[in-house]
Amino acid sequence: MRNIKIKILVIGVLIIPKTLSGQPANTIVTGEKHIIHSEIIGEDKEYWVHLPLNYDKTTDKYPVLYLTDGDQHFSLAAGLTDFMGSQFMIPDFIVVCIFHKDRIHDLTPTHSLTDVTGFKSDAARTSGGGEKLLQFIEKELIAEIDKQYRTYSYRVLAGHSLGGLFCIYAYLNSSDLFKGFISMDPVLMWDNSVCERTLKALTDQSPNFKNKLYISSAHNALEGKPDKGPHRISQLSFTKVLKAKGVSNAKFELFEDESHLQVPYRSLYRGLLYMFPEFYILKNPGFNAEIPFIKEHYENMSELYGMKFIPPEFLLEMVGKYYLFERNEYDRSIEFFQLNTLNYPASCKAFEFLGRAYEAVGNREEAILNLKKALELNPENIEIRKMLIELEEQ
Repeated sequence: MRNIKIKILVIGVLIIPKTLSGQPANTIVTGEKHIIHSEIIGEDKEYWVHLPLNYDKTTDKYPVLYLTDGDQHFSLAAGLTDFMGSQFMIPDFIVVCIFHKDRIHDLTPTHSLTDVTGFKSDAARTSGGGEKLLQFIEKELIAEIDKQYRTYSYRVLAGHSLGGLFCIYAYLNSSDLFKGFISMDPVLMWDNSVCERTLKALTDQSPNFKNKLYISSAHNALEGKPDKGPHRISQLSFTKVLKAKGVSNAKFELFEDESHLQVPYRSLYRGLLYMFPEFYILKNPGFNAEIPFIKEHYENMSELYGMKFIPPEFLLEMVGKYYLFERNEYDRSIEFFQLNTLNYPASCKAFEFLGRAYEAVGNREEAILNLKKALELNPENIEIRKMLIELEEQ
């Protein structure tokens, strides 16, 4: 399989930029565009990859979020996972968005001569390629992603509309491939509710049900009118069968104030939170700003999700700065900054703040030592250089 890779560049200013070294300061890299030839589908498939902001600064592995309809969802997924990861709500994710030359072909699990409204449609004549797309993801795309990037086997599949239908199809037929599924306003009335019929045929103890499933439903009726259309009815019927089978790892959420095209943002956000309900440390009922508690929290999360997590650099920095600048508890701030230098030895900021804390406590020798290390990591930092000169002249 040949794989062509192209950088995806955005010129301008983003909220959380990732700058490509060697490029102008106003160039921001949001991801990479790839084209891979699929022997299974018999055509070139395009997909885009977004890496966590600190990917190049660590040797960590990451879970992977796979999404359908990359042309619509790449920016949404990249920005949302970066934001949620930076706020400690979920782990940092590698994002892989798949593109489709023919959505109806790729995302429908069966061939049907009628469209989602139940009427015959020329567009539907190419339907039924969902099985091949799932095989492509399993046997070609995942293998390529795992080869090229540092990944965990923890994967989440997400899709909207027909992509949501495909997501449900994958949940019912290949649930071992993913740990979680986020189906956003899925078109479950496809082919006389084929997914519901498949669900009913599964035993109540089916292993398909062990992984998490999140389904959202948008309001697809006129504003102010109750949604009693086939879209909503098919979703309610499907989730009713899930409930009857005693499936405990599924959540169905209505968004009455969101239309079909609006609902992906909130759905993806809520779906990712559902995948990791215990992860958000600031919502831990026993939270306290102490190193033993923070370390224990991430050790517990590592055991729970089967991935190695360490306290995020920004979390330790945030608490360390609180003790340094607001509480003037310098020794306690040093503990947090020291842990950051151990966990993130390539971080200029970790050594800079450790140097500042040592300066505050009056340990000039250690302050100089750590600021020198920070300057080695970022020789262009004028402020650190100025601090060093002042300390050395004392």
